[in-house]
Amino acid sequence: MKKIILPIVSLFVFQCMFSQQIDQSVKTMIESASTMIKSDPNGATLAFNQLLKGKNKKNTAILVEIGRAYLNADDLTNAELYVKKAKGVDNKKASVYLLSGDIYLKKADASNASSEYSQAIYFDENCTEAYLKYAEVYKGVNPQLSIDMLEKLKVKTPEDTRVDKLMGDIYYSMGKYRQAIDRYNVYMQNADAAEADYAKYATLLYLDKDYTKSQEVVQKGLASFPKNHVLNRLSMYNFDEMKKYDEGIEAAKKFFSNSVDNDYVYLDYVYYGRLLASVKKYDEAIAEFDKAIKLEETPAEILKEISDAYEKKHDYDNAISYYEKYLDKASKKDDATELFLFGRLNYYAASDSAYQAKQSVYLDNADKTFAKVAETAPDSYLGNFWRARTNSLKDPETTSGLAKPYYEAALNILLNSSSTAKSQIIECESYLGYYYFVKGDNEQSKKYWNKILEIDPQNGTALKALKGIK
Repeated sequence: MKKIILPIVSLFVFQCMFSQQIDQSVKTMIESASTMIKSDPNGATLAFNQLLKGKNKKNTAILVEIGRAYLNADDLTNAELYVKKAKGVDNKKASVYLLSGDIYLKKADASNASSEYSQAIYFDENCTEAYLKYAEVYKGVNPQLSIDMLEKLKVKTPEDTRVDKLMGDIYYSMGKYRQAIDRYNVYMQNADAAEADYAKYATLLYLDKDYTKSQEVVQKGLASFPKNHVLNRLSMYNFDEMKKYDEGIEAAKKFFSNSVDNDYVYLDYVYYGRLLASVKKYDEAIAEFDKAIKLEETPAEILKEISDAYEKKHDYDNAISYYEKYLDKASKKDDATELFLFGRLNYYAASDSAYQAKQSVYLDNADKTFAKVAETAPDSYLGNFWRARTNSLKDPETTSGLAKPYYEAALNILLNSSSTAKSQIIECESYLGYYYFVKGDNEQSKKYWNKILEIDPQNGTALKALKGIK
């Protein structure tokens, strides 16, 4: 377990520490002697020994506070010595075990630390700090154990919002965002909520997909902390998720102009790219996506988004290239849906007059891909249907009938399913009607045109075809 160092908490919060009170003059002397621990250790020892003369010799509170002074100075040997002395005077004081637990915690010994905190609670069931520190120890090891301890404390001190904050943090680490939000809802009523608290609360709401509420917290936080990096980041993210693209772009500009150390993650560039793509600024969007993939190992989905941006600007070479990278990285070469989208991308490229020089390449790629779709998803008409369209482009005059077997296969699936895809059925039958017309088989041709009229009695193409067939 990693070493955990907790902040030093003021004496007044340690309600469990002192049954014997320390005079203010004694506190002042302890503080003064504490400053010598590193610079003049012998002087510090003499000063502490002087304090422990007479009636203070067996004052557990003083012994504990001197031990804590040594702990704060990272002198664990003397800190442990004073724990031993304190236990020798009274081994039933919660304050002694609390200090002992803190020493073990400093030594990264979570097991003994938690044991000492348990002892502190045993001797004083109202020792708030022991509960909190026990929960801190276990939050990364057994978070539910931490939550259980904090639930007990919450019953005893319902007004202590530190409990709510710690519970929120632990639920956050467990991925239980709704429970974390519930605790932060209580904690954030505290007027003393810090800058980091706004960032955590807004993050929780974002992760819970409550983007509107997250943005409300962001705006409240930014009113007091306008340059907070996390809050500005979340502002950009939230606006994109809420589809408020213009506001999102303004938030992104502020975010990227605000950072002193350029502390950006790949998702920052991804969100900015998405915002720009949403307002059709595809070149700018692609530039941001490129920054994302150069920054760190890129999730496959980002490559797909880059492909989509290139497709929307009709740059099919790059769209296809990035989609291939996406398929490789996502290991989705055999996924019917992904294959279909890749095949359709090649089909669109082949259909674009700007890419006629490479049309045959794109058509071959589309044909092979749709063949895999038909094989992978035999109950779906899509593979054969789009393979038919692809071969129809290869044979625009229908002289060879390249698309015929695929339109027939697609039609068979459509007619034998519960599909209501009338336009696809009509497309299949239109092709077959025309194919037989070209071949001079008028009876077969009329058969398909009449089938179309059964679906769409006013279909102009079918009516015209039947009128032209003698």
